[in-house]
Amino acid sequence: MSKLLETDFAQIYALPLEQQRDWYDHSWDDCKGSLVEVGNVQDITVTTSIRDTRIRVYSPKGDGPYPAFIWIHGGGFVFGNIEVYDPICCRITAAVKCTVISIEYGLAPEHKFPQPVEECYQTVHWIFEHAERLNILASQIAVGGDSVGGTLAAVICQLSRDSGEFKLVYQVIINAMLDLLGATEPKSRVENVEGYRLTTKGIKWFVSQYLNEASEARDPLASPLLAEYFGELPAACIITSEYDPLRDEGEMYARRLNAAGVEVCLKRYDGVIHGFFNMQETLEEAQNALALVCAKLTEVFGKELQ
Repeated sequence: MSKLLETDFAQIYALPLEQQRDWYDHSWDDCKGSLVEVGNVQDITVTTSIRDTRIRVYSPKGDGPYPAFIWIHGGGFVFGNIEVYDPICCRITAAVKCTVISIEYGLAPEHKFPQPVEECYQTVHWIFEHAERLNILASQIAVGGDSVGGTLAAVICQLSRDSGEFKLVYQVIINAMLDLLGATEPKSRVENVEGYRLTTKGIKWFVSQYLNEASEARDPLASPLLAEYFGELPAACIITSEYDPLRDEGEMYARRLNAAGVEVCLKRYDGVIHGFFNMQETLEEAQNALALVCAKLTEVFGKELQ
């Protein structure tokens, strides 16, 4: 982690966009860990109103049908892809014995708000509609993600509750950006303003790439923490990091869910930074966080089977 913190991120942000993306993709190579064996991995293209969306389906060994966990990658809406989180998805598949489905949504600024929301929501809907083809149980589907993947997961849970088109059984929200421009004045954006990889200035840059105009940050489809109603949402596992500018909005989201009667497991990992969850090779805290996520998914899928 110390090697990562020595990176001149201001210099990275000054590079052309494609070079930034290439740097981001490879910045995880030494810390994300190796792949573990699963039953089968296949890529499928889902046609949405936004574009053709690639999903990667990781199936456990055996016959199925299985519960499913839909994963949405991080990267500030600007960076990231399925490959960055390949090891994480394989490990969840093997540990939980569920199918993991990873979504590769369109990145900003080419795909600005609300396109990633619409694309991910339509893809999740497609997954429910094609449960038999995917050899999964439509009654046991959870969603989650890291960083803005957690943002999109939270938004999808709110949308699915409101639309009634499908019912998710659990949500996993890790180091998520839930209040894009900090309207709730989270202290962690001041305490951790710089020096811990993701900076407060960096957050503003990512948001500027994602939104068409700053006023969109007040829309709960962009900032799910600003929703008016938090009841009737799936139970949640919310993970935060001590040295993450986004720490406080994740913990505030947990409190608002809990106050609305939603069961929440909130865990802050001390001594670590934003993005730590993908550092499975190098951080014990990352391994412990993954074990917690796997334990909660195993628990909820077991309950649904009863």
